[in-house]
Amino acid sequence: MREEVQRISRLVAEGKLTPEDAADLIDAFYASERNSTAQEEPRQTPPPPPPGATAESADPNFHKDPLKGFIDNVERLTKEGFESINWQEVSHNVKVSTKKGLDSLKTGLDELSKGKVNIGWFNATETRDVEMPLAISPGKTLKIENPIGDVKVVGGFDQGLIKAHAKFRGATLEESRAKAAEYVLIVEESDHAVTIRQPDVTGLSVDLEIQVPGQAGIDIRVSSGDIQVINTGGSCRANSRSGDLVLRGLNGMIEIGSESGDIEIENCTAPQVTIENKSGDLKLKQVRGNINARTASGDVHVEGGSGKVVAIESVSGDTHFDTVDPVIGALNVRTVSGSVYVKIPDGSDCRVNLSTVRGSVDTGIALIDEMKSEHRITGRIGDGTGTIDVSAITGDVVLEMHDSAE
Repeated sequence: MREEVQRISRLVAEGKLTPEDAADLIDAFYASERNSTAQEEPRQTPPPPPPGATAESADPNFHKDPLKGFIDNVERLTKEGFESINWQEVSHNVKVSTKKGLDSLKTGLDELSKGKVNIGWFNATETRDVEMPLAISPGKTLKIENPIGDVKVVGGFDQGLIKAHAKFRGATLEESRAKAAEYVLIVEESDHAVTIRQPDVTGLSVDLEIQVPGQAGIDIRVSSGDIQVINTGGSCRANSRSGDLVLRGLNGMIEIGSESGDIEIENCTAPQVTIENKSGDLKLKQVRGNINARTASGDVHVEGGSGKVVAIESVSGDTHFDTVDPVIGALNVRTVSGSVYVKIPDGSDCRVNLSTVRGSVDTGIALIDEMKSEHRITGRIGDGTGTIDVSAITGDVVLEMHDSAE
């Protein structure tokens, strides 16, 4: 394995790069290595540097390894506190620039070394705003494919409208302006859906604001950017690689897949809410419906939840679950590293199993047939129709009853 790949792995271990961003960069580096190998002429191995000379000064081809220079600058920038680098765009532009030759990549590395974290060799920009009407027949799904950029969808309008704020990056201002002049937002309609997507243009990012006529189901795919879906009154499926996600005022199935970003769902009714999140906090407020949520890193807050079947799994982070309906179904919470706090209302009817390996367990509820040890409490509330099963590896587990005043 190349030294540079090992250094990328070290940045991941230090928390300065996510595994997904690192994978993109490594892929871009291998692509650039293949490209540069094809372009370079064979050369003889240079003689050893004279006494007192550095490898850089002795070997005129020293700067022909842009990968090493890139990682040098990445490590320096992370040490200096640059934390808002869009690594996906970086890796994309590495691939693009290497296709244009090593000289273009070296220019970009020089700019990066000066602290221009937006990648200097792709830094000439031009913007363009586009508006167009949107019509969706009842029963059809609105699909949105927007690789880079924010997406906001709001329902309940008499007339549909698409607003696109497009930003174009190029090696020169002329190139950026040419891309802007040729830009066309693509809208396609099939028997079951209306699809909004972007043309295949390098250096393009687009922020979309969409007004939906009436109500509609929404299906959004974004690689990098925030997502908002508000008052659309239907189902929602959203997949995001990087960016926060907010859903409000929906009525239908909700399915979310996210690699990095906070997720907030509020005032929604759904037969099923399914969430897969690798990194970021989850916040659900006044969500009525069954919940299946899994997160690798981040806190989980469920306030005013109402679902007969709830399953929450977390690797790292605290979980707070507050249900407004008595528990008569299944409530299961699992966490590896983090504490769990559960509040239930009077009238619940369920068996109770609370356990932790390294932590404490506690409940202020008088359980029937209670059995208690240092790390486990079992018993039942009422006849034990449903189940409350909460477990942690490292962390405390607490079950409480709502105060009558709440």
